Amino acid sequence: MNFAIGVDGGGTWTRAVVVDQDGHELGRGETEGAVVTTHEPTAAAEAVRQAVDRALVNTSVSTPGDILWAGLSGAGNDEARTAIEDALVKSHVAEKIVVSTDVEVAFHDAFGFGPGIMLVAGTGSIAWACRPDGTVVRVGGWGQHIGDEGSGYQIGMDALRCITRAEDGRDGPTALRDTILRHLGLEDVQGLVGWIGIASKREIAALVPLITQAAAQDDPASKGILELAVEGCRGHLEAILEISGPWIDQPSVALWGGLLRCGGPLHDEILRVVEDYGLEILDRDPDPALGAARLALEQGLSNRQ
Repeated sequence: MNFAIGVDGGGTWTRAVVVDQDGHELGRGETEGAVVTTHEPTAAAEAVRQAVDRALVNTSVSTPGDILWAGLSGAGNDEARTAIEDALVKSHVAEKIVVSTDVEVAFHDAFGFGPGIMLVAGTGSIAWACRPDGTVVRVGGWGQHIGDEGSGYQIGMDALRCITRAEDGRDGPTALRDTILRHLGLEDVQGLVGWIGIASKREIAALVPLITQAAAQDDPASKGILELAVEGCRGHLEAILEISGPWIDQPSVALWGGLLRCGGPLHDEILRVVEDYGLEILDRDPDPALGAARLALEQGLSNRQ
């Protein structure tokens, strides 16, 4: 084996890590998000290829790699996974392609093949656990239309709803109105109707920093939105503990995603929630792309045996 590639593709970023046969990191690269859709898998495949190309810029190797393991948001069902695998094969980025979800590769970096719990809140949200017997269970991950509680997407949508309710007089005024309209280059609240019709999940989640800034300035609506997001994450954690237990030894919890990583807007609040349950927190942010690279390397080595 010459080199293996690991990719983490979520709603916001696609990141690639290249490792040699001994697991030493050769390079990293990133580009915009890669959410897999069955009807248009080529967009995600192109994002993966771009991230890999950028990871290879300052290395002495070039594609195709021996094996690529891509953990991608939206690849949780067989149809979507097959579609993106076929698109990646056509890109000739690696001789062998394996696709899983982004949560799986993040979990592998955090816990390897061992037990643990991962709570995720970024553009979307999910909780994932592996029991000591190897059984995997999940809570959430139902997507933007019927799930994603506690996510950046939910926070962004709640902010837009607060603005329209305030415009009607159903709620009190909020600083979010002028802040978000200015950010989007809109003249009035009516313009939000057209914007939301074409906005991506990533663009809606990108409103989160505006909401956290308004909350820091004591805007009641913004503070309420973030409190609701914390409760959404708490609900995921409570449910995953219930369905994955009973645990003989208390599991460790890894926090992952833009909202929960160290320095993320919900990190401190969720840290207190986890501590309320008497659980230990993994003392570092997971590195999903590296987790994917390790899985690729292990898969490649097993194929040689």
